[in-house]
Amino acid sequence: MVKTMAIISNIFLVIGIIFLITLNIVMAITMFVVSLAISLVIFNTLFRHKKGMRIAINLSFIIVLVAIAFAYFTLTK
Repeated sequence: MVKTMAIISNIFLVIGIIFLITLNIVMAITMFVVSLAISLVIFNTLFRHKKGMRIAINLSFIIVLVAIAFAYFTLTK
């Protein structure tokens, strides 16, 4: 299950890079967020018994989401 999710996450990442090259910023950011969310699920599954690691992963996820929101609002103006 984790391997399948990792493959799907990487596919969304590649699609996001393709959208970024074609200058479709909104779709690129959307694909990056989907890939990031799938990666978060994978890491939370892998580290389900290590609470400190899960907290660190979730905090970094929140920081990245704030950065993505900032980039989105900055680039779409």
